[in-house]
Amino acid sequence: MSEALLEVEAVTKTFRTGGWPRRGRPVVAVDGVSLAMAAGESLGVVGESGSGKSTLAGVICGLTRPDSGRVRIAGRDIHAGRRVDREVWRTVQMVFQDPYTSLNPYMTVEEIVAEPLRLWRELPAVEARKRAVEILDRVGLGSQVASRRPSSLSGGQRQRASIARALAVSPELMVLDESVSALDVSVQAQILQLLLDLKREDGLSYLLISHDISVIRLVCDRVLVMNKGAVVEECTAEGLTEEAVQHPYTRRLLSAVPELAVG
Repeated sequence: MSEALLEVEAVTKTFRTGGWPRRGRPVVAVDGVSLAMAAGESLGVVGESGSGKSTLAGVICGLTRPDSGRVRIAGRDIHAGRRVDREVWRTVQMVFQDPYTSLNPYMTVEEIVAEPLRLWRELPAVEARKRAVEILDRVGLGSQVASRRPSSLSGGQRQRASIARALAVSPELMVLDESVSALDVSVQAQILQLLLDLKREDGLSYLLISHDISVIRLVCDRVLVMNKGAVVEECTAEGLTEEAVQHPYTRRLLSAVPELAVG
């Protein structure tokens, strides 16, 4: 592998059930996970609900502090200080499962995409709005939705707007946490094709979190399988077959995989 863009070393994160004043039993959400990604690579993390995938994504993006272990992005330990270095978010951006809750309902789509251009790339307002429309056009939205608010968009359009906002800072790594799972199959295929196009054109790296192996296969080069907070298997996307995998949990996931096509 070429020089790593992302390195995760023995990351552990534990939560406790219940609340004050009676704290419940500890639940290990991420249990000693390690992984590495090269620039331009796409890595899938697959597992059922509760396997620790989303917690791992939050740790990698700096939204959740691990109990132990390290996360390095472009060589920088993002959890070394008391607060995550904001510069990390120029390199990594996250796209969430529910775009409606992550998009400001009081802003237009153009304003949502222009905001990081002003704050992070320090573009003047007029230039930021112009660039925002160009990015929206690139993700298949364009000027026809620029003046609309998220509530007036379809689920697929909102997810495209979320991807456009992430693209605004020109990240090297995009973390997608179940980002197509709430969409119907035809819209899923359109969003996945967009991701493939962006990877080909820009050399973007993806960390794709999903419970759906068919989605992982289409986008990713390598796959990690998580169960109960731990990585139980690692393989190439091509090697993710019932004949090739070793762990019984992976075989069980594969036994219920629908086919999904793009293009």
